[in-house]
Amino acid sequence: MREMTKSVWMFPGPSSHVAGALGQLTECGATRTAILDAVDTVAAEYGWEPVSPLLLRSADEASPQHMGHLWLGFFVTSLVLAEVLTDAGVPGDTLVGHSGGEVTAMVVAGCMTVEDAARVLCERTRAVDESGLPPSAMVALNAPAFRVSLLCEAVADGTLAVSVDNGPDQVVVSGLIPALEKLEALASALGIRTHRLKIPSAYHNLMLGAAARHFTDRIRHIPVRAPRRPVYSPQLQRMMAGPDDVRKLLAGTLVLPVRYREALHALYDDGARLFVECGARQVLTDLVPQCLPRAAEAVPLLTGRAQAQLVAQLARTLAAEHGTGWEMGSLLDPGTSRGTPAGSTPVPDADQTAGQTGSLREPLSATRARTPGPGRPAVLTPPVGAAVSPPVTAEARSDDLPAEAELRDRVRAAYAQALRFPTDMVEDDTELEGELGISSLQRTSVFVTLLNSFELPSPEENVQIFKYRTVAEMAGLLRKLAAAR
Repeated sequence: MREMTKSVWMFPGPSSHVAGALGQLTECGATRTAILDAVDTVAAEYGWEPVSPLLLRSADEASPQHMGHLWLGFFVTSLVLAEVLTDAGVPGDTLVGHSGGEVTAMVVAGCMTVEDAARVLCERTRAVDESGLPPSAMVALNAPAFRVSLLCEAVADGTLAVSVDNGPDQVVVSGLIPALEKLEALASALGIRTHRLKIPSAYHNLMLGAAARHFTDRIRHIPVRAPRRPVYSPQLQRMMAGPDDVRKLLAGTLVLPVRYREALHALYDDGARLFVECGARQVLTDLVPQCLPRAAEAVPLLTGRAQAQLVAQLARTLAAEHGTGWEMGSLLDPGTSRGTPAGSTPVPDADQTAGQTGSLREPLSATRARTPGPGRPAVLTPPVGAAVSPPVTAEARSDDLPAEAELRDRVRAAYAQALRFPTDMVEDDTELEGELGISSLQRTSVFVTLLNSFELPSPEENVQIFKYRTVAEMAGLLRKLAAAR
């Protein structure tokens, strides 16, 4: 009997949204539209412009944005994607958020309503803005945490803190600007790459202790309840239990470090093998193969606007390969009946706060999931250090796509990266499924990657991509899509 593949839904933090990507995802879901309306209403309470226009309408990365997009755009995007996964029946045995994404995870787990969680995010931002902290920021370094800690000690500035540990080569430090500049200079001298994040303050730093206290006071009236789905907190570094844990996490959200690498290891050790990113871009997905063994399968849902049309199909494929998920009422509907997966123990909620009216989704049953066979690696993202083909520019294209040989090479490389096979093992006429053992989920993921790479439209509903069985046939399909646009 095959073992169950435990699944994890991952919720990224700020900047994990894509302009114009949610329009197609909300056309067939009244609840998804209502989520945006609810968050826009809260944004107006704080004097912010609505978030939905940028996320719904035709837009691009050059479109004007405001602070609400940074602090609420990722939240809305993740909630909509969680609805898509639930509608398709994709299992989510455990929820885990990253930084502000922990608030999203708590909403999906039923700890807060959408509106109250949006207020939490707004108050979080307001508390930092009013803290009086001198100019500060966050910097990512491509080095392990222990080495970054030594660099911070060498700078000898008490404002520096290792705020986020994402993986063996991705650590984020926060602090005041002068100290960060010294750190960047030292890292550069040692050949360590750095990247200044767009986050406009030193989050996850004890310097925000006073702001955290003000923030906690301002949200004290917001009702919370125990999670009704398992939630692992990278900031508390454990599974969350009662409403006290919710309060404790919110109180520490500005000062506690994010130990995401440790969270991934803890979830993997507990049996998690499928990690689905409920956010735009491919932020947390890339961390899975960096931190975990090959058995871990990482799936990004929405890496760009072109992929939006295929999110529902990708979700259905996930459900088909990994079993029945959770059935839950709308995130906005109060009073939904509760349930738990077959054979599981419900998360206790005897201490839930009176007055909570938010709803959450409940599991129908847990089923046995497909386990990859020999020669079928499960991770869908390229391996660390793998060469990634550069995006195709207009100048490099012939008739909107590269010449046939180059196009096939690009298709071949995409499948080879997904399977972690040498490129020369994937020939033009190799049967992708019959000879290489690629799964339908992997094929869908690679196809979506190719559409994004060449900025191609999604095919019509009657086009069955699984009938295109070789590199040559897939290259032919891409040419048809390019000719039709």
